[in-house]
Amino acid sequence: MERGEADIHVTLGAGAVCEEGYRWLHSWLQMGGESTLACARRSEEGGVSHYLLRFPGLADFVVRDTVVECYPQPDCQQDLLRHLVLDQVLPRLWAHRGHLVLHASAVQLPDDSVVAFLGESGWGKSTLAAALRLRGCHLLGDDSISLSASGQGARLHPAYCGVRLNEDSIAGLGLVGRDWAGVEQHCDKRRFELTLKEPYQDLLLDTLFVMQAPSRVRSPSVSELAGPALVTRLIKGSFLLDVRDTRTASQQLELAVAVLERIPRVLSLSYAREYEQLSNLCEIILGKALAPGSAQHQ
Repeated sequence: MERGEADIHVTLGAGAVCEEGYRWLHSWLQMGGESTLACARRSEEGGVSHYLLRFPGLADFVVRDTVVECYPQPDCQQDLLRHLVLDQVLPRLWAHRGHLVLHASAVQLPDDSVVAFLGESGWGKSTLAAALRLRGCHLLGDDSISLSASGQGARLHPAYCGVRLNEDSIAGLGLVGRDWAGVEQHCDKRRFELTLKEPYQDLLLDTLFVMQAPSRVRSPSVSELAGPALVTRLIKGSFLLDVRDTRTASQQLELAVAVLERIPRVLSLSYAREYEQLSNLCEIILGKALAPGSAQHQ
């Protein structure tokens, strides 16, 4: 690829999507059973597949190889459409093209080491990344990162420069009054854009924190994590376009194994999603309370 050439082209379609020939494969559901995203596939000549991603009531996206066509609903705001493209569609397409893309946040610490936080939506990844940024860390990715195996280690490919937070996190971190943009029409998440002094570069990941479901623990807990279940955890926390594509599933498994073999430290992270614990948690991550090689801090 020549310098400056785009890997993926995003265009705005006109009218409604023609669903002829598409077969619905899978839906991602909320806890109440409501669909948040559905995926359909249409097979073309030569074994090529086109995909239709539907966010009910918001927008449709047609994915053809390296082209994404957007079909927003009339009341889908521009900020929301941008969020769907950046945080949902492109990560899934990038994964489908042979990359391991995780639902994770990442920062570079003041000592230049790189840490990432793998966890599900609502577990506080973005809030933690934003809190670390306020302590001098460099934000590398808010909602998705891409990892690959290299001869030097696990290479992290940063995402766009920005962070999405709920209104309570914005207030809890003292960030009220910043230039926040509305993102999601049906919740209180907002996006804050950051200005880069220089282009992002690939970095080696030093520590992966695997976040546990928020609980009522009295203080944050960090412990060493290992074993074959880690591969499953990585796959579960990855973005996928076609969950029924066996070729992609096999490829993702190989990528996850190779990446885990090259990450120096994988740690389990447990803490209550309370702003009172954030300061202590940040100190642990910054290395002031957790010495290298320590088995556990609690």
